[in-house]
Amino acid sequence: MPSLTKEQALLRQITDRSAILEVATRYAAALDAKDWAELGSLFTEDATWEYAGDGAPLPAPDAVARISLVLQPLQATQHLLGNHMVKVDGDEAEHTCYVQAQHVGQGGQKYLGAGRYTDRLRRTNEGWRFTRRTLVSVWSDGDPSVLAGSSEAPSTGDRGGVEDGPV
Repeated sequence: MPSLTKEQALLRQITDRSAILEVATRYAAALDAKDWAELGSLFTEDATWEYAGDGAPLPAPDAVARISLVLQPLQATQHLLGNHMVKVDGDEAEHTCYVQAQHVGQGGQKYLGAGRYTDRLRRTNEGWRFTRRTLVSVWSDGDPSVLAGSSEAPSTGDRGGVEDGPV
């Protein structure tokens, strides 16, 4: 394969960065839309997801199921991302960004969680996809019981202990 010109390399760097930011944004939008199929489509088949400090990484399908149990009962969520950093190395990439996630319970009670995502991605035939996504909680404010859901929601133990961080 011939080497890229300086201009071609710069264009590829810009398009890769844009595509990676698009995957991160689609993730946040899927959470807020409660579009679990879209959320799952953003991971490779061998991907893992981890809430740092809460045990071992989960296979992506298990993570989507866990996240859906936490967010589905809520009236609304809004996940805002910022301070993106991207490093591409061929068909592999690293990405980090900050997240602030507002969660609104059915009774209007609120819980705000903030942290950062640390990601690894791979270029696939479908575009860039997460191979690993780690969420690190930095701070929170409000009523963490919002993430426990409605009275019909599973108990905290059934949800794998996610009760105090931005999902």
